[in-house]
Amino acid sequence: MQKKNDRILIAGYEIGGQMQLLAEAFRKRNIQATAASFNDDFRSYQNDIMLFRQGWKGDIDRFLFFIWALKHYDVFHFFWGHSLWNWWKFHLLDLPFLKLFRKKVIVHFRGLDIVDICYFDYLRDRNRGLPVSKPPLSRPDQLKKLKKWLKYADVVLVSEPDLFQVVPHALLSPQVIDMQYWTATKRPLSEQDGITRIVHAPSSRRKKGTDFIEQAVFNLQQKGYPVELILAENLPHYKIKELYEISDIGIDQVLYGWHGKVSVELMALEKPVICNINEEWRSYRPDLPVLHADPGSLEQVLERLITNAALRKELGKRGREYVSKYHDVEVIVDQLLHLYEMKDYKANHLEKASLII
Repeated sequence: MQKKNDRILIAGYEIGGQMQLLAEAFRKRNIQATAASFNDDFRSYQNDIMLFRQGWKGDIDRFLFFIWALKHYDVFHFFWGHSLWNWWKFHLLDLPFLKLFRKKVIVHFRGLDIVDICYFDYLRDRNRGLPVSKPPLSRPDQLKKLKKWLKYADVVLVSEPDLFQVVPHALLSPQVIDMQYWTATKRPLSEQDGITRIVHAPSSRRKKGTDFIEQAVFNLQQKGYPVELILAENLPHYKIKELYEISDIGIDQVLYGWHGKVSVELMALEKPVICNINEEWRSYRPDLPVLHADPGSLEQVLERLITNAALRKELGKRGREYVSKYHDVEVIVDQLLHLYEMKDYKANHLEKASLII
């Protein structure tokens, strides 16, 4: 069990409110926890401590915060491969000092911190039928940082099973969600006007394959289906939920092979979700109620959902149950408290099948 007097710092790049949600869940259990972010998220998520100044002033801010945190925290849980102290082109300079002072160090990789965005350009071009060569999944600078994290981190986490390709001996700790907040309070507008609304929330069009989604919806409109694409894009987080609620179907992404936080939020609201899901990775979550689609099959999968209200309802019900089982922040906090106390993580070379938490 987590020691009652252990103090937890969750720091790095805020990803959709994940760090703050975890910190608040810890505090509800009377465990001292703080979320400190280094980025100013356009979705307007706020953290306990915001350290997003750039340049040399930002370097000083983070160095002074590191000195203060060294005294005040016992567990350091880092998001997005960023630690507290770097200078110029030298990164992760604080990790040896954290270990010297016997701090618990956890690194939590989330996606583009260890996967090159150019890999998604390759996937997009390949789906267009262009003759392109497959690039490395990660850049040299990402692999260099990863090597240092593996040297100093007590526990290595990934938020998606696809990231086992880069960090095969990590543990899976997925996206978290506040089930109470992500409960539907509005009905879809289609019940009033008969227009099926398909919502898509691209944090990155380049990564999500948004152009393929727009084309598929346009094709369905040309066929005479009363459908509308809602792009929940470049909006603060508090405006997103309403767009999800008034919609009938959600699309996460169609390029890569696993879902993100968008799918989790939509499932919690009992919306049927379409996403590119690699069948190999589905083995980690065989009960995942997400319909697979790639750019070539998206139009047909959408057509199936549009014309089958019973299937939409069934997937929505299963989605809510799935999220409650795997993504509820209270469930994940229980798991993290156990992981923070793992003494033999590095000593045990566990099989991948046992890495699911």
